[in-house]
Amino acid sequence: MTEHDPPSSGQVLLADDLSALQVLHAVLADTAAALPSVFGAVGLPATAEALRSVYPDVLPRFEASRVASDARSEIARQLAAALGAHLVWQDESGARPLQEALAEPADPLPLETHAFDGRPGWQPELIYRGERWEATRLAELGELLVSRRMITSRAGDALAWVGESLLDAGILQLTGRKIAVLGGGAEMAPTRLWLASGADVLWLDTEPPPRSWWQKPGMSGRLFWPAGNADLLTKPQAVLATLIAFADGTPLDVGLYAYAPGQARELRLTASMNALLNALPDELVASVTMLVSPTTPTAMSASDLAAMDARLAARPLWEAALARLGLLGAGGGRAAVGDAAATRTVVAIQGASYQAAQYLGKIMMAESWASSDRSGSVQSQPLRVSANTAAITRTRSLSHPVFAAAFGGAAAFGVETLPPRQSRRINGLLALHDWMHPDLPVPGAVRVHGGIHTLPYPLGSALRVAAAFGFARSPRLLRGLVG
Repeated sequence: MTEHDPPSSGQVLLADDLSALQVLHAVLADTAAALPSVFGAVGLPATAEALRSVYPDVLPRFEASRVASDARSEIARQLAAALGAHLVWQDESGARPLQEALAEPADPLPLETHAFDGRPGWQPELIYRGERWEATRLAELGELLVSRRMITSRAGDALAWVGESLLDAGILQLTGRKIAVLGGGAEMAPTRLWLASGADVLWLDTEPPPRSWWQKPGMSGRLFWPAGNADLLTKPQAVLATLIAFADGTPLDVGLYAYAPGQARELRLTASMNALLNALPDELVASVTMLVSPTTPTAMSASDLAAMDARLAARPLWEAALARLGLLGAGGGRAAVGDAAATRTVVAIQGASYQAAQYLGKIMMAESWASSDRSGSVQSQPLRVSANTAAITRTRSLSHPVFAAAFGGAAAFGVETLPPRQSRRINGLLALHDWMHPDLPVPGAVRVHGGIHTLPYPLGSALRVAAAFGFARSPRLLRGLVG
């Protein structure tokens, strides 16, 4: 007999059987209606169905309007809370708010443990453009990436700080640190790297960790995982209890990496992870880490705007000719409201659920946590939030033939894409900066955007041209469209 009866079987759903698109529209529309002086010029359609075909243009205008407002952070909190209000726990007794269901007692999931016998310590190294960059050259690598407009200057500074302040003889050690990774097996999660550094890592995912890690040389730290699965959408109460039990009074670094496409799961998973974080006792949260897609509307800095203008002024003749023909879209690469601007990087093929998860569930939630407190928490201090932009990464979720072709043609526009291994390492190092730097990180300042945040065209238009280049170079990719 367990201490608590297990919660009845159920799952996390969007309230009232709404689609992700309907939730996105409802949250934006309610906010715009409450603040007409801020969002009156956005041109938000009256219905969700009308939003479907124009959200790649509407979202950047909405974000630029928010950034231009004196109430920017308050609006972020309103948007994040509105998304959370659309999440319910549905079981045989009916539907109730997920935050309410998470307050119900549950037993933690039984855990298995594996202690690796390697010496704690990870020696970071990266391969970039065919060259090996060892830990002692992180500052040099950061300077190169900034000069190529692949990362922001704050990202370059962060890499330099890690190399100069966190490494001991080129080795990173996290012995004694507790890290919980929601979505431990996600392609973008640096789970293995943190283990190699000697940390205690809790793996929460629908699949167990790969046993092949047991034979990897040099692995250290201790790995914990549920004997069964840890589905965030069907066992959120047990997952919360497991996080609390694993912490055992010690603050956790909590990584929010879970991802799954289809059936609005991108949105439901992101909002569920946020709800779990909000339900954790304040004293058990050392930091929260998430990765933001470069294709979601992002506030631009003055240096971003200057780089975009310089990129436009120096464009090659073929690119200018395509622009004159209208093949690179209209309106440029940014949506501007006064001095404020947001990137026009939304790609319609990724879907409304993806954008709702990224914009509402990540950018708005991160700014809310960093600027005040957690929704539903009495915490009085801002959270330490690592919400950095990751480069376009060739993960399984981007296996569509159009993306594959666009990756091949992206270099013509000065855009670089990265393999998962490279992204994991860069963003794992940047997360460590955010956890340990004396100053609190600023969400959105550290970005590994690969060049798309300084592209002077709407990304959707440039993507089509890049894909055409890619198909021309690799005609075999066309089979994926018709096969």
